[in-house]
Amino acid sequence: MSLRDRLRALRDVGLEAGRVAVEVAMSQRAVRDRVERVQTRVEAMRREAEARVREAEARAWAWMRQMEEEARRTQRQLDRHRTAEDHYTALGLPHGATLDEVKRAYRKLMRDHHPDRHAHDPAAEATAHARAQRINAAYAELTALLTGRESRTA
Repeated sequence: MSLRDRLRALRDVGLEAGRVAVEVAMSQRAVRDRVERVQTRVEAMRREAEARVREAEARAWAWMRQMEEEARRTQRQLDRHRTAEDHYTALGLPHGATLDEVKRAYRKLMRDHHPDRHAHDPAAEATAHARAQRINAAYAELTALLTGRESRTA
C-alpha cells in the first residue's frame, strides 16, 4: 500500500470517527440543546444580516435615483442656459439680464402683444397669440433658469 493510499485511509477513518463523535455528543440532551440554541442564534443572525443587506440595498437604490434626478435637473438647467440667448432675444433683452429686468420686459411685451388687444382682427389676433406663446415660453424658461427652479410652481 502506498503512502498516498495510507493517508486516504487515515483520512476516511478520521472522518468516520468525527461522525461517530457527533452522534455520541448529539445523543446527550445537554449537548443537543446547546447545539439547537446555537443554530437558532445563527439563524436569527442570518435573518438580521439579510434584513440589513436589503435595507442597505434599498438606501443605495434610493440614493442612486436621487443622484440621477439631480443629474437630470442639472442637465435641464444646462440646456436652459444654452438656449437662454433665444429667450433673451424673444423678450428683447441682452444676455445676462436680471430677473427683475426679465419680469419688466415680460409685462411690457404682454401688454403690447396680448391676443385680446387684437380681438377685432382675426389675422392680427392669431399673430399676437403666437407671439404671446413665445413670450410666455421665454419668460417661463428664463425665470426657471434665473431662480434655479424646475418650474414656476416648484
